[in-house]
Amino acid sequence: MPDDGTEAAGSPAAGPDLPEATTVVDPGPPPAPGALSRWIRRWRGLSRRVRFGAVVVAATLVGAVVVVDGVVDRARSADLRAAAGGLVNLTGPPAEAWRLEDSEVGVRTPGGLVAVTGDVAAVHRYGELLGVDLVTGQRRWTVDLVDRAATCGPGLAFWAETVELTATAQVVCVGRAVSGEVTVITVDPDGTVLGRRVVTEDHDVVVPGPGGSVLTATWVGDPEDVDVDLQGDPMTNLTVVGEIDDGYDLEVRSTDSVTGAERWSEVVPFGDVIDSSQCVRWSTGGRNAELDRRGDVEHMVSGRLVGFSGCGVLAYFTPDGQRLDLTGLQDADGEVVRRVRPLVDGGFVVSAGEWGRTPWEFQVLDAEGAHQYTVRGRLLDPRATDGRPDERRLVTGDGQTWAVGPDGETVWSVGLSVTSYLARAGATAVVLDERDRVVGLDLATGEVRWVRADVVEPHAALADGRSGQVQSVFTDGHVVALVVPTYTDVEVVSRWQAVDASTGEDLWSADLPQEGWGVDVAVDGHLLRWWPAGLAGFTTELTS
Repeated sequence: MPDDGTEAAGSPAAGPDLPEATTVVDPGPPPAPGALSRWIRRWRGLSRRVRFGAVVVAATLVGAVVVVDGVVDRARSADLRAAAGGLVNLTGPPAEAWRLEDSEVGVRTPGGLVAVTGDVAAVHRYGELLGVDLVTGQRRWTVDLVDRAATCGPGLAFWAETVELTATAQVVCVGRAVSGEVTVITVDPDGTVLGRRVVTEDHDVVVPGPGGSVLTATWVGDPEDVDVDLQGDPMTNLTVVGEIDDGYDLEVRSTDSVTGAERWSEVVPFGDVIDSSQCVRWSTGGRNAELDRRGDVEHMVSGRLVGFSGCGVLAYFTPDGQRLDLTGLQDADGEVVRRVRPLVDGGFVVSAGEWGRTPWEFQVLDAEGAHQYTVRGRLLDPRATDGRPDERRLVTGDGQTWAVGPDGETVWSVGLSVTSYLARAGATAVVLDERDRVVGLDLATGEVRWVRADVVEPHAALADGRSGQVQSVFTDGHVVALVVPTYTDVEVVSRWQAVDASTGEDLWSADLPQEGWGVDVAVDGHLLRWWPAGLAGFTTELTS
């Protein structure tokens, strides 16, 4: 039985029911040496009809095993394609399959890799949107945009330790024409432009949203004046003196990118001002400042989470408009940063803490944004999984790491201080401890299965380089590959180290020189590397 909890294909429980009219003759176990001739005579003594029936049944059983294996493989492949850090095949080290340089693509910020739709990566190139084949790197289609500075999405989402690009059925681009009109362009996987429409509703911010939507945010209301002074140098030590106890509300609206029909909307009321700098507007290169309670609206958009913040306003929503509950944590003294991110198995996690300090209380929300439970300690989320969900979440603190169930109660505990949950593959949780050791834990019991102290190390040939620790993690359910970059003054070398998830044994390793800073990301089971001036696709399948 595999250690990943799945039933072996071709086991009796998985076999087909035999037709009642078929007679099966069991020829017994394989013959021992010297008994082969007797076994052959016994087989020849059977009637032709019985022998034919036995052969048909045997062929049917073999065919059923093949079919079951095929179904299981397709299901696992689908799980991996949708999983964080999931690659369909990690039997060999990454080999570059194709590359698009700046001279060809112009993948610069803002822009770059903005979406994956079907088997195409959508890439923003100046005033164009390109459809690039994920396997070959060939350009499949080109769409002209309104302007070079158009914003396309949903785009890459940068979380605490991971980079996410959620697959989407449509790519949405928002650009401003010379006339000042804001135009929305919607493109489907084959490059067909489904619509170009002008945004007519009032807005302070308009951005591409998830699932073929457009998001707008607009300040509304008529607040009272506030008694506030700005003191100090606007460029170095500006201070807001006084209480900003009233301000504008923010109306957030999601509309269909093609038709403009409203999907959902909500007015977020003015609340506590946690960051008073959001109520200040700077001008003349930052040399002058004035109070402006309708200041910039900051936003973040991914395929699973939407957030807006401004002067006295902070709100996060699911793509279908459910607002996340941020009330479960008490604010620390002073200015507080609330961090929200989606969890790989669904739901969300909220933390709050002062700038530069690690929060030690986390609120877990369900898929609708409602509070489930709160944990004391630091909640860990796997950076890569094989796509099979697990109700246990890992928490670390005070030299211990423990698993909690769906109700937040402790399931098991182990005396290990963990800094990162690298991967969940099969029945193993692969973690990094505070001594930079890679450790395999039994997911069911917390038992330490294996320990590797030699995986996260600076590159031997670049002893003067700075190790970037574990930058990326990928898995195919059996293999876990860690990417540890080393930085020098002249180059970046990413060392890939692959280990067996269940045993920790070395499988393969590779050193990949890079052009500089960039990110490796798994999209639809494929491996891509994006950097500010290019995009490359890799294969990770062992070839003869």
